[in-house]
Amino acid sequence: MRVYAHMPDHGTHTRQASCLIGGTDSTSPYRVHPQRVLENKWVDLGVFNFTGTPTVSLDSDTQDGTGDEDIAWDSVAFQPLSAKPKNFVVAMGDSYSSGEGATEPGGKDYYAESDYYDKTEPKSKNSCHRSKIAWSRQATLPGSSKSIGALADSRDANMDYHFIACSGARTFNILNTGRSGELAQLKQGYLDQNTSLVTLSVGGNDARFTDIITECVLSGIWNCQAESLDNIDPDNGEKTGGDTGGLDEWAPKWLHEQIRPRITATLKTIHDKAPNAEIVLMGYPRLLEDNGSCVLGMEDVEGKWVNSVADILADEMKGAVDDANSQYKAKAVLSDPRGVFTGKAVCGDPESVHGIVISGQAKADNELPKPSMQSFHPKPAGARLYADSLEKTLKGE
Repeated sequence: MRVYAHMPDHGTHTRQASCLIGGTDSTSPYRVHPQRVLENKWVDLGVFNFTGTPTVSLDSDTQDGTGDEDIAWDSVAFQPLSAKPKNFVVAMGDSYSSGEGATEPGGKDYYAESDYYDKTEPKSKNSCHRSKIAWSRQATLPGSSKSIGALADSRDANMDYHFIACSGARTFNILNTGRSGELAQLKQGYLDQNTSLVTLSVGGNDARFTDIITECVLSGIWNCQAESLDNIDPDNGEKTGGDTGGLDEWAPKWLHEQIRPRITATLKTIHDKAPNAEIVLMGYPRLLEDNGSCVLGMEDVEGKWVNSVADILADEMKGAVDDANSQYKAKAVLSDPRGVFTGKAVCGDPESVHGIVISGQAKADNELPKPSMQSFHPKPAGARLYADSLEKTLKGE
């Protein structure tokens, strides 16, 4: 049966409400969903095989519990299904999976609970930015005539889909520590023995690609690859003192020695929780066409180097997949989107990746407005290109 909890349009705040589903044989009989959906809405907790009396219980004790975010619901529902669904899909990962930037102006395509900010309660902010037109929702599985999102929205009996990606996520946000007030993605309960497909993008934030782009594009520094970044702890992203030294020498070493094994460990843990699932690790495109000639202040040599980092990361991600499969039989595959984005990244035609998007407010009169999180992320058309890449990979092309 498919299990639903109904969220009222008020009195539902916490991002960590854990619903325990009783009477099932699932290896993960709980589901965590942000409650602030801002409408009267049925929330799909998943499809379960019941071997005992079906129950749903909601715990009012959360890891972030400080007594100022309410927990509520007003009913549950059980939808009998005639058979086990063919597809159990979980979409995880970072901003490229969540659909950061894949929305019309104003963020109208983001789910409300993943795009919330109240300046009077800043700690309640959620900027996971899960888009209704993210590539995992746009893609069509082999043998299907409708997209994953369309099947999920229509409550098709052959689709169990859950979307837990979060903008800004690193490997430790997948495994251990949550982001935007949500639990770590693997602690939200959506992977079990029934999961058939996991889609995932992770590694770009661990690789500090945002920091590199900031140094090479937004700061206006010439020959940025010779500059350095502050050192960070790869387990939590906190600064540790000192700096990296020249980026051109640091980046390849960081990607090979730190990022590759962390992606491998993430794939292993996903496989442990979903042993029957195919795991598709989605790569990243080269962000700049013509070496970023249309970007103010970008030099040809800098643009070429930024794109070369994307290529190095792609090689290390492929290595991580190979390591996870050979060491842990992880059933993982890399989907490399660089081909489908050729000619269509920043400065391309059509341009399917945002350049610098200015929407933030300057903090002082002498400061420039802050770039939006959408900068250097796929536009709606770019999300479609990602869906094309996933479809090709699932077909073995």
